[in-house]
Amino acid sequence: MASPTRLADPKGVVEKGYDQIAPQYLAWSSRRPTTTRAAYIEKLIRLLPKGAKVLELGCGAGVPSTQALVEAGLAVTGVDISASQLTLAKEHVPQATLVHGDMMSLSFEPESFDAVVAFYSIFHLPRDEQGAMLGKIKMWLKHGGWMLFNLNGHEDEGDTVFEDWMGVRMFSSRLGVDGNRDILNKFGDGLKVVEDEVAVEKVGPFDEKFHWIMARKQSEDNV
Repeated sequence: MASPTRLADPKGVVEKGYDQIAPQYLAWSSRRPTTTRAAYIEKLIRLLPKGAKVLELGCGAGVPSTQALVEAGLAVTGVDISASQLTLAKEHVPQATLVHGDMMSLSFEPESFDAVVAFYSIFHLPRDEQGAMLGKIKMWLKHGGWMLFNLNGHEDEGDTVFEDWMGVRMFSSRLGVDGNRDILNKFGDGLKVVEDEVAVEKVGPFDEKFHWIMARKQSEDNV
């Protein structure tokens, strides 16, 4: 059951939840490959040279996204708030550099990555952090680099706490599609959006909307 509410420690809820269900979540998610995500990953891979540096925020157990990026010859750094998820990721993608932590607390040098991706992860941040997270991603991108992520695709704004999501508590938040675009405009100066799509995907028995955005950090050569 889901309830709209505010939590004192929403990230703690997310971390604990994914720690508790890591193997179960892997088994469930591996049975529901999303064609939308796969298509965007394939598109990104075609745009990047071999050895390009890619940061994945919310890599989970490393499949399917991290694995696909690594197998394409990219140098991937994966980050997740769940230590249990990263333990699984070490088994699936030992070639990747894996970092345990809150994505908002990360510190990288400006222009460190050729691409930054975040699949089904930024909406686990509180609403007031999502725009700032996009600003950090833009800073970490090299000029000409690519940003690929999705957010909650529903029209309304709010927070949701699932009291029994696969047996655990889970938190997510949403700004609404217009709100997503607003934070991109506010924090994404210098980014050129090339894809902006609200896609419907099956999540268990439900149809869920996700807002996909792909953008490129402008340089003198591609303004």
